[in-house]
This record gives sequence, C-alpha cells and structure tokens, in this order.
Amino acid sequence: MAKKRRSKKSQKQMKKLISLFLGLIVVIAVGFFGVESGFIGGESSLVPLVTDEMAFSLHVIDMGQGDSLLLSKDGKYALIDAGESLSPGERESRDAIFAYLDSLGVKQLEFLLITHQDYDHIGSALDVLKKYDVGVVYDNGVEHTSKTYENLMAYLVEEDVNYKVVRDGDRVTSPWDGVTIEVVSPPQNLIYSGKTADVNENSLVLKITYGDVSYLLTGDAEEKAEEYILSTYADIDVNIIKAGHHGSSSSSTMDFLYRVTPEIVLISCGEDNDYGHPHIEPLENFAKFTTAENIFRTDIDGDIVVTTDGTKYSFAVRNAPHDASKILISGNGVKV
Repeated sequence: MAKKRRSKKSQKQMKKLISLFLGLIVVIAVGFFGVESGFIGGESSLVPLVTDEMAFSLHVIDMGQGDSLLLSKDGKYALIDAGESLSPGERESRDAIFAYLDSLGVKQLEFLLITHQDYDHIGSALDVLKKYDVGVVYDNGVEHTSKTYENLMAYLVEEDVNYKVVRDGDRVTSPWDGVTIEVVSPPQNLIYSGKTADVNENSLVLKITYGDVSYLLTGDAEEKAEEYILSTYADIDVNIIKAGHHGSSSSSTMDFLYRVTPEIVLISCGEDNDYGHPHIEPLENFAKFTTAENIFRTDIDGDIVVTTDGTKYSFAVRNAPHDASKILISGNGVKV
C-alpha cells in the first residue's frame, strides 16, 4: 500500500516538474473589477490574468505535505517556509520548490522567513540558502533540538547570514513599496505546553497588507495562538487566509474565523497525505464564511497564486479548472 502511494506521489511530482519547466508564468497583477477567478491554461502553464507590474502576488507552492509560500512584487521575491514532506534522504519537495523558483528566474530572495521548526516547514531551508542569495533569515527563536534545525542554525553562523528573531509587535522589513508585514503571533514570551515552548502554537503568524487587501499567513498556529491573537488585536479582519496547520482540526476555530471573516481560503496539503488533511471540522467552518469556489487546496489545485493591485484581487491555479465539487471533502473522504 505504501509503495503504491509513493509511486503515485512521485508520478505527480515528475508531472509537476515537467509542467513547471515547460511553461510556468506567474500571475503578476490584477486587471479585473471586483474579485475575479483566473482559471486559465492548465497543467502546462499558469497564465497571467493581467499586466499591472506593480501588483503583489502570493504563491502557494504545491510541494506536498508541507508549506512553502513565495511573495513577489516589482521583480523582488521572498520565501516563507521551505519544507520537505519526505525523509531527509529524499528531496521531492525541495525539487518542486526549486523548479518553481527557477521557472520565475529567481536568483535572490529578499528574505527567508521560517514560521517554526517542523521538518515540513524547514526541511529544504538549508538547500534554499545554499542555492539562492538570501538577504535575511527570520525566525521565532524557539529552541529546537532536531538535527535539521541545528544544521540550519550552524550554517547561518558559519556563513554569517543576517538572522533576526521576530515575534508579536515586530515588523518584517518589506522590500516592496506599499506592502506591510506585521507579526501578530507568537507573543514575546511565547506559548508554553508545560515547561516547553509549543512548536506549532509559536508559529510566526503574519498579517500582510497591500492597499485595501490583506492576508493572514498562519503557519501551523493552533487554538492557543488564535486565542492570543483575538485577545491582542481588535481588528484582525482580512480578505485572504492561509489555513493553519494544513487544514487541521487543531486550527481555524469558529471564534477565530468570526473575527477574520475570510473571503478566500488557501490550504497547503499533500495529495493522499497520511494525516487526513484537511479535516472536516475546518472545512465546515470555512463553508460558513465563503463558498467552495473560493477555497483552494494544493492537493487538488496544485500551485495557487493570488494577486492584488491593492484594491482588487484575482487568483489562478495550475490544475485548471478549479473543481469546487472536490473542495469540501476532507482528506479522509468525509463531505461537508
């Protein structure tokens, strides 16, 4: 059974890599009135919807069961997480991330931000640092003893990489005019489970704003982090949310969503993943705020790009057309 799953995943990754190298063109701007969906092209390319060169784009890279988000504007790029979904000896996720960045001609990253220390968020981070010119590495500063994280920290010291710890109240220096990046969690004194700082709960949560359009990127933040954000920020309403913890039932509570009121939901999860992500509970919650047409999943849609000019936004998916009939079904096959 496991071999069949690995084979299916490998075939998908190979198809994706070929597709990326043949014709990936990213959404660069928005030119429609109101909110428009852009399901143009198909497996071979991600066709731009419009041509406003000043627009800001969020790319959710389909790298399997993990996270890697690319931000782009004005020919400048930054990466949030660079995970790996397989064992350290296998590099399918790294290859998918590299293929995506290379297809855009990315040579330099303004920053690499690590939301937290789990392997599915940092497993390819060291590879990214060795391949691309990275200006700054941001981290939450939580101590972690995994060999992957220790090797990453050692490399930062050895290579004298610019490294900064950020938490709630800090701002990530934005390389783009008009774009603000606020850290809204974890708290400066962190969130603890007993005597240990909880890895997921202390994920860096970012509120990114460009003009009238805002994003909430949540890493693997769970219920305690959501409660902290609600108790700290009176206004956390955004247009677009990246669902916490790959659509796990540990995140995206109704109390949180009532304040966030998302119009667009993005879920990064692997096809046929072993965790059953996304779980049925958050899908039921999301469905109370938006429709399946506005919920996107990398396991179904492949790469996802949301682009805004600061007033309007639009989106495109690699596996066009977006099949809304598959969206509200959990990873375990339960339908909303």
